[in-house]
Amino acid sequence: MKREYFVLFLAMLVSCTHPQIVLKTTTPPGVNTGCNSIKVKYATDIKPILRDNCYECHATAVTTAGGLDLENFTSLKLYLTYGFRGDGVYGSKFYHCIIHSLLALPMPPTYVLDTCSLRKIDRWIKLGAPES
Repeated sequence: MKREYFVLFLAMLVSCTHPQIVLKTTTPPGVNTGCNSIKVKYATDIKPILRDNCYECHATAVTTAGGLDLENFTSLKLYLTYGFRGDGVYGSKFYHCIIHSLLALPMPPTYVLDTCSLRKIDRWIKLGAPES
């Protein structure tokens, strides 16, 4: 019994000290999690996430020369498709930042987005990040 607690403690310690390690949990079949990440639309699903979590620093009105404007879809699209090597994986620099990958600048810097938001953004990027 003590060994089980020790293993659980180590798993929690590692997950707290290494943000790139995520303990996966499974939801029993038939349980509605309230997060539909299958049919994802930019205007209704992605833009609200960006507005609530990113626009404070990355909106058109506050972005200075050379800064990342996530409110401008063209600017966002370039950032999504830009080749980036993070955690040994080639992919979206934006996504590596929002999941707080080891080799990326964590964004938002003080917290990680909720799982539902991350799933929606991941799905949207994998669909080619369409504007419509």
